[in-house]
Amino acid sequence: MTKTRKIFLYSAGGIVLLLLLGIGSMEYTSRSEFCNPCHYMEPFYQAWKHSSHNNVACIQCHYPPGILSTFEGKVKGLEQLFKYATQSYRRSKPWAEIPDASCLREGCHEARLLEGKVKFKENITFDHTPHLTQLRRGKQLRCTSCHSQIVQGEHISVTETTCFLCHFKGLEDEIAPAKCTSCHDAPVATPERQVSYDHTQVREHNISCMKCHGQMVVGDGAVPMENCMNCHFEKERLARYSDTTFVHLNHITKHKIECQQCHLAIQHKSVSRSAAVKPDCNACHPDYHKVQEELFLGTGGYGVENHPSPMFEGGLNCQACHIFHKDLGGFQPAGETFVARGESCEPCHGKGYGKLLEAWRISTDERLKSIDVSARIVERELVRADTTRGRGKAGRELYNKALYNYHMVEFGKGVHNITYTDRLLQAAHSMLGQALEAAGSPARLTAYKWSSQLAPSECANCHEQNVEKDTVQVFGLEFNHRRHLEKAGIDNCKTCHSNMRRHGEMVLERNDCLNCHHKAERTAQENCAPCHESQNAVYTGTAFGAGTPDPMQEAEVTCQQCHLNEDQAVVRPEGKACLTCHDEGYDKMLAEWQSENAEKLQNIEKLLDRADSAGVSTANRGRVASLRAMADLLEQDGSRGAHNSALYQEYLDRIGTQLSELVPYR
Repeated sequence: MTKTRKIFLYSAGGIVLLLLLGIGSMEYTSRSEFCNPCHYMEPFYQAWKHSSHNNVACIQCHYPPGILSTFEGKVKGLEQLFKYATQSYRRSKPWAEIPDASCLREGCHEARLLEGKVKFKENITFDHTPHLTQLRRGKQLRCTSCHSQIVQGEHISVTETTCFLCHFKGLEDEIAPAKCTSCHDAPVATPERQVSYDHTQVREHNISCMKCHGQMVVGDGAVPMENCMNCHFEKERLARYSDTTFVHLNHITKHKIECQQCHLAIQHKSVSRSAAVKPDCNACHPDYHKVQEELFLGTGGYGVENHPSPMFEGGLNCQACHIFHKDLGGFQPAGETFVARGESCEPCHGKGYGKLLEAWRISTDERLKSIDVSARIVERELVRADTTRGRGKAGRELYNKALYNYHMVEFGKGVHNITYTDRLLQAAHSMLGQALEAAGSPARLTAYKWSSQLAPSECANCHEQNVEKDTVQVFGLEFNHRRHLEKAGIDNCKTCHSNMRRHGEMVLERNDCLNCHHKAERTAQENCAPCHESQNAVYTGTAFGAGTPDPMQEAEVTCQQCHLNEDQAVVRPEGKACLTCHDEGYDKMLAEWQSENAEKLQNIEKLLDRADSAGVSTANRGRVASLRAMADLLEQDGSRGAHNSALYQEYLDRIGTQLSELVPYR
C-alpha cells in the first residue's frame, strides 16, 4: 500500500469518524434530556416534562423548521453552553423566542388558522383565527403572545391575565353584550340545557351585562416606567416610553415579551363579590352628583373660562367636607348621606370659618333670585318674538345657556366653587341681556352689582361673594370694603392684609389710613362722616334717635373749618382755635365744660363697673346695656362736649340719673 493511499484512507476514515461524531452529537444534543443538566434549565425542563407537549422535543419548538434553522440553533446552543460555563447567566437570565412557524408546522397546529375555535374554559370559547390573522387593538400577535412561560410550573400555558389586558384595558364605556359574548355564551334555556337564569330576554333587548352583573374589571393595566428599567438602562430607549406603537412592535410582534412583564395586572371578576373592593354604586344608581362635580372642577358652564376650586387643586375630594373623620361610636346607620356643615370647614380653616360658608349661601341665594327675576322677563319677551330663525333664534339659544348656568349653580350648590359660581351667574346675567337685544325687546333686566368686579387677587376664591357687605370695626371706626374697592381704587387685598404670620392679618396702622384720608389735596372735600360715625352722630344730634344738633352744625359749620390748619393738615384743635369765631374767654369756658364732662364720664364708668360686679335684676340688664352703649358712644366721640355741649349734658345726666336708681351710691 502506497503512502498516498494510506493518507487517503486515514483522511476518509477521519472524516467519516467526524461525521459520525457530529451526527451523534447533533442527535444527542437534540434530545430534551440534554437541556436538563444545566441548572438554569431544570425548571423549564420539569415544566415541559409534565406538560401536554412532553412528546415533542424541545428543538421542535425552539428551532424553526429547516436544516439551516437547526444549524443556526446549534450555534446558539453552543453560545448558551459557553455562557453557562463562564457563569454569564449570573448577570442576565436565559430566555428564548419560539417562532410561529414552529407551532404551525406540519403535524402540529397547522390547522389553527383555519379551524381556530377551542374550548378554553367552562363556557368560554377561544378562536385562534382572528387573533393570529387580524390586528388586535392595532397589534400583530404571535402564538407566544398568549402562550407563555410565566405561570410557575406550567409550560407554554395561556394565562387569563394576558387576555384581560387586551380585552379590558382602557375600557371606559359599558360592556355591551356583544363584547361579553365574544368569549362567553349567554346562558339560554333549551329543552336539553338547564340554566339558573334564562338570558333570552337579555339578548332580545340587547341589555348591557353590567346592568345586572355590575363592574367586572379590577385594575387598569398601567405600565410604570420602573418596569422598563428592569431590562433597559439606556437613556435613548427609555426616552421612547410614550411611543406605544414602537414599544408594542418591538416587544410583541418582533420579539416575545410577555405582557405582564410591563403591564400591571387586570382582573376580570365581579367587583361586588370581591372582599377587597366595595361595590360600585353607579352600576345601579345614576350619578346624581355630576353637576356638583362639574362645579367643584370649575368646568361645564357657558361663557366663562374654567376655574377649579382651590380645594380641588389642593387634592381634596368630597369626603374631606362631607364626612367628619372621627369615631362617633355606637350604631352607624347604613346608607346615611353626610351633609357638610359650617363645622366641616373649621378643623382646617379655624374657628368662625363656618360663618363665611353661611355668607356664601345667603349671597348665592340673592344672586339666584336676581337671575330668576331677569330670566322671567326674558322668557316673557321671547314668547312675543319669533325664535325659530334669525336674531330671535339666537336670543333663545342665549336664554337657554343662561338658564343652564343658573341651574348649574342652583343644583350644584355655589359653596363648591364660590368664584366659579359668581362668574357663571355674571355670564348668565350678561347672556340674558344679549337675549333681550336679540329679541328686539326694550325691556330691561333687574340691576345687580356683581362682586367679581370688586374682589381682587387670589382672595376672591373665598371672599368674592360677600366682600361688598363686609363692614368691620377698625381703629374704632367703621370700615367698608365696598367703598374702598370701588372708590378708593385699592386693587389688592395685600394692601391691608397679610398671610405671612396669620391668615388675613391686618398689617395697616392707623397712620397708614390717615396718610391717605388726611392728604392735603383731599381734606377740603373729604366727607368725614363715614369714618367718624360717633363724632358725626353727636355733632348732628342723631345719636340714639332724634336729639339736639350742635348750633354750629345748624349753622353749617363743617369739620374742616375747625380741624384743618393753614397747611390743610388735619389737627385736633385747642380751645384758642374757637376764638376765631367766638368771643374772648370762650376757650376757658370750653375747657371747664370738658373737665366737668370728663369727671361725669369717669363717675358713670364706676357706676357701670359696680352694676356689673354687684349684679342687677334680669329685668334691668337691658337698661344697663343701653346706658353702657350710650356712655361708650360719648367716650368714642372724644370731644368731651366740644362737638355738642347740650347733647353731652343731656345724655350724661340721663345716664347718671338712671344708673343711680339701679345702683345707688354706697
